[in-house]
Amino acid sequence: MASTARTVINHKTGYGREYIEYSDGSQWTRKLDCKTKQPVGEWAKVETAPNDNDAVIPATRHLALVTENQADGEPKHWSLFSYLPDETGRGRGQRWQATGDAQFMHFEHAADIDPMNAESFAWHQVMNSDISEVQVTRIDEIARSEPPPRAESRATVTEHCQGWSIRVLKRLAVEGMVEQTAIAMLEQRMDPI
Repeated sequence: MASTARTVINHKTGYGREYIEYSDGSQWTRKLDCKTKQPVGEWAKVETAPNDNDAVIPATRHLALVTENQADGEPKHWSLFSYLPDETGRGRGQRWQATGDAQFMHFEHAADIDPMNAESFAWHQVMNSDISEVQVTRIDEIARSEPPPRAESRATVTEHCQGWSIRVLKRLAVEGMVEQTAIAMLEQRMDPI
């Protein structure tokens, strides 16, 4: 009598999720806690698209908030990043950020970069997984027009790059490009000044 037990043939974790594939071809996923890496959700079946060799599904541009580690004791650096994800979920794109000392921050834009493969990369949150080129142009306009944090003295600093990123995201939410609930969750993860 043949065994009907399924065997796990592939197991991996990444981007806050755990994935398994069984010998029968079924694929399953569940959410993991970002800090403890322990499961926080039930297994859910991954539905696959119908096999149509003539259909090519184009990648969609993502808008993400990317965080990077800085020196010990320093808050994480936050920036906004638009990219076409590759098979790993990462990719090259353009970044908007407020950078520099918190007292004298300045706006910076860079194209054709991949901060998610940088050694300093900490984590990212996709804010919209279907951004059009027209929306990327609008994101650029909004980011360039949002003043970077400044202060008269170190003692009067009230904001850093994280606050600037939240302000830009809130303007994008007004235009329907980002969900306000996602911004509220990010605000919970902001580092103190």
